[in-house]
Amino acid sequence: MNALGIIFSDMQDWSMTELASHRSVAAIPFGGRYRLIDFPLSNMVNSGINKIYLITSSNYRSLMEHVGSGKDWDLSRKKGGILMIPPYSAGENHGLYKGRLDALKRVLDYIKFSKKNYVVLSDSDMIYDINYNKVIQYHEEKNSDITAVYIKTDINKSDSIHKILYEFDEDGRADDILVYPVTSGNYNIGLNTWVMNKEFLESLIYDAIARNYKDFSFDVLSARVHSLRIYGYEYTGFFAHIDSLQSYYENSMKLLNMDTLQNIFYSNTGPIYTKTKDTAPAKYCKDAVVKNSLIANGCIIEGTVENSILFRDVRVGKNAVVKNSIIMQHGRISDNAKLDYIITDTYTFVNKDRVLLGYSNCPFFIKKNSVV
Repeated sequence: MNALGIIFSDMQDWSMTELASHRSVAAIPFGGRYRLIDFPLSNMVNSGINKIYLITSSNYRSLMEHVGSGKDWDLSRKKGGILMIPPYSAGENHGLYKGRLDALKRVLDYIKFSKKNYVVLSDSDMIYDINYNKVIQYHEEKNSDITAVYIKTDINKSDSIHKILYEFDEDGRADDILVYPVTSGNYNIGLNTWVMNKEFLESLIYDAIARNYKDFSFDVLSARVHSLRIYGYEYTGFFAHIDSLQSYYENSMKLLNMDTLQNIFYSNTGPIYTKTKDTAPAKYCKDAVVKNSLIANGCIIEGTVENSILFRDVRVGKNAVVKNSIIMQHGRISDNAKLDYIITDTYTFVNKDRVLLGYSNCPFFIKKNSVV
């Protein structure tokens, strides 16, 4: 495919203070064995994009360990492949990125020397399954400057503050763009994915340098909606935006529905790839009781697990009860412990006889390496 992929690893880490305190948003575990980065990476690979730049800002150690050379996505190759680009100082550019445009300024040389004709920009906090070939075809048909991928759905005021909303005319051209508004209703919600011609993106970056623009959403999309040909490509499949602890919990629990699981991981677009680990299958002991749950490989279950997601190498002790909870990698739930509506980060240890309770609209979060 004649397109370059650029993925931003943590454009909205400020809204994910619990899960992104020690990792980038792209490295947040999801669905038992995946990370959020797996979804945009797999979309690009399944669309034939074999040259991808992964722009990171901070806390990217776990992301580097997960992606590695890109072998698990067939991106470990002589030509093309994946390149992770952390912040670095060049000329007047110092410190962390202050927005997408600021990040793109730092990687301008990489973009200029690419021989691809198109560029696909994507964030890491959106989960959906798409073929970018169709988006690029639509981009060509409309002779568009920028083609934004969107979905039409309902939102409430608490959700809208992290989203970009589009209004289109009859031809599909944007005539108004709202960035992070406080509103509710049925809207065209941007999936933070855009397609552009490479030369046009270069001109945007040069203009941003000249005018000291840093934010792509405000300084380009919203400010120049009438002067640029911005069109929308409608996506109609499953969509999840992981922009808070509550949205993480709710969208994770949706995976316990078989239809949702099929739509994400077994669609016609292609599989979702992730880092493989050669561990033993889950072990269910004599008195184990498991109902409506996702159990990853390497787990040992001696107690009861209901309506929960257990990541790799989690152990649930005798007479322990885990309900409506998410237990990330290497978690230890001791004998007789009771958990309900709990999210534990990696390497947490729950002592014997502990009772931990949250609520469906406010799950209780236990940070990494905690002993409770």
